[in-house]
Amino acid sequence: MDSDPGGKSPMPEDGAISVPARSCGDCGLCCKLMGVTALEKPSGKWCRHFSKSTGCAIYDERPGDCRVFNCLWLLTGALDESWKPNTAGFVLHSERGGARLVVECDAARPHDWRREPYQTTLRRWAAAPGQEVLVFAGLRGVRLGEPDTPVRRG
Repeated sequence: MDSDPGGKSPMPEDGAISVPARSCGDCGLCCKLMGVTALEKPSGKWCRHFSKSTGCAIYDERPGDCRVFNCLWLLTGALDESWKPNTAGFVLHSERGGARLVVECDAARPHDWRREPYQTTLRRWAAAPGQEVLVFAGLRGVRLGEPDTPVRRG
């Protein structure tokens, strides 16, 4: 099992995304961590429509925010099973065409990103030219770099 995706960002340099045959399965961590305006669901709270045993009760009618979101573990084969959100303790997604990687940590496990192989890999990605890595637990976060810089949402 390759737990360090070669030190490269999981976003392909040409912007194309390679989609492996993966599904959320029993994960659903994004249903807790991500806010969904259309459902009046705040970030950090489990969605009332999600159940670990049955998944999303409104999957076929889910709002656009849910339809367009995919974590990077689903989108790229560069991340192995150890990067699946419910294993890692965080959801990894991108912004700005992949130039910004965002690590959304579960408040119940806010320091899991510091475990290996995650911390070393995230710091390597942050050191790449033109790449930004932000780690959040709720509203507070850190921009990885030399030195790390505190950041807040909003």
